[in-house]
Amino acid sequence: MLYIALMAELKACGVQSVIGGITLPNQASVALHEKMGMKKVAHFEKIGFKFDQWQDVGYWQKSLHS
Repeated sequence: MLYIALMAELKACGVQSVIGGITLPNQASVALHEKMGMKKVAHFEKIGFKFDQWQDVGYWQKSLHS
């Protein structure tokens, strides 16, 4: 519900698109972003450092105005 409210507020403020970054693999987060209408636009290998390891990071994007 937070994401729905956030995207509505951003759209009302004139923001054109939103981008979400996700440490991969993370099927639950991917499912959430895609449920919100976001599409995967990038996948970078081993660029994020988390839990003492290099991780892949993906980016999802959604246009708020058609």
